[in-house]
Amino acid sequence: MDDTNVYPGVIVQPPRADSIMAIAAHPDDIESWCAGTLALAIAQGATVRLLLVTSGDKGSSDPHTTSDRVAAIREGEAREAAGRLGIAEVAFLRYPDGEVEDTRGLRADLVTAIRRWQPQVLFTHDPEHPYPPYVTHRDHRIVGRAALDAVYPLARDRLVFPEHADVGLLPHAVKSVWLFSSAQPTVYVDIAATLDRKITARLAHVSQTEDPSGLQDGWYARAAAIGKPVGLALAEAFVVLELD
Repeated sequence: MDDTNVYPGVIVQPPRADSIMAIAAHPDDIESWCAGTLALAIAQGATVRLLLVTSGDKGSSDPHTTSDRVAAIREGEAREAAGRLGIAEVAFLRYPDGEVEDTRGLRADLVTAIRRWQPQVLFTHDPEHPYPPYVTHRDHRIVGRAALDAVYPLARDRLVFPEHADVGLLPHAVKSVWLFSSAQPTVYVDIAATLDRKITARLAHVSQTEDPSGLQDGWYARAAAIGKPVGLALAEAFVVLELD
């Protein structure tokens, strides 16, 4: 499948923020789509935290393993990858891989994390124009939609989940959302300085890596294809939503 994003757009700098949060469906999702940009933000002084909705417990073809074992392995890999990127904290909601539904419970969990971490900027999956079209993992679509709803208006509004106030979680307004894995990106970030770190983080997911050398070559080719429409040698691409 061709990984080239061909939509026109503009080159932007990574977000300048003290606090950034990423919400992703599975371990290794952020490495695939936004780790280069997050690494740049961290180098600028941002504190980045990661919330994983599932632990990727179905991500194995080994007939002798179990979902619990796979989840434990992948959580360890996610922590190692986060450490390689400089991510300050990783949390797991442990919803079942491939079975995430857009429920009040999921939205409550996402709002809880947003109110606890109080990010200025949030990264998540594009649920409206997901990449690749038609065959995007269902968890990506659902997590992206629930995350956007959690950001606006749920985390902002005092009367939504009012029980949060009892444990010191106050309403919080996120300033902007960066949507990754989008089939229609509008902004591009130069990741020439951080692509190697992005790949190093991805290689921490040993259970998901059959050919490390081939992965590195493929990721360089994909970053080059993403950057080509705007004249960047290596890039990641996003849709950025500025919120009131």
